[in-house]
Amino acid sequence: MQSNHSEFICEKHALDIVILCDGLSSPANIGGVLRLADAYGVLKVVFLGSDKKITPRAKSVARGTQNYVNYEFKAKLEGMDLEDREWICIELTKNSIPLSDLKLSSSKVGVIIGNENTGVSEIWLQKFPSFYIKMFGNNSSMNVTNALSAGLYQITNHFS
Repeated sequence: MQSNHSEFICEKHALDIVILCDGLSSPANIGGVLRLADAYGVLKVVFLGSDKKITPRAKSVARGTQNYVNYEFKAKLEGMDLEDREWICIELTKNSIPLSDLKLSSSKVGVIIGNENTGVSEIWLQKFPSFYIKMFGNNSSMNVTNALSAGLYQITNHFS
């Protein structure tokens, strides 16, 4: 039998995680990111390159988490200190490292995910290491929120 949500007590962690969504455009994925941010105790979500608002579809997927997850939409990256944490990109490139090999030295972590069609911008891929999720089927990619979930799982378990 499924647990009643009011009976479930979430664990807390001392990690300081920020998600940077680079050009994410699908309302379903925006809602999914907010829901994951809540599930993994993320400090903040920045939707970069978009002046979008939370649409009804995003709200539906977020299931209320948009009301208490700290997030903002920014057209450009201004006023955000990228040097204050250890950043990683979740993207399959020629130089990507398997996510299972992730080694972090700081509990202040930034995770960059990209646009549903074009991925993480080259500027981030040149600046920060990229990690990929090993896949065993025929397809070479997965939904960006699914990839984010795998990344957040790996990060939070790295420090557990």
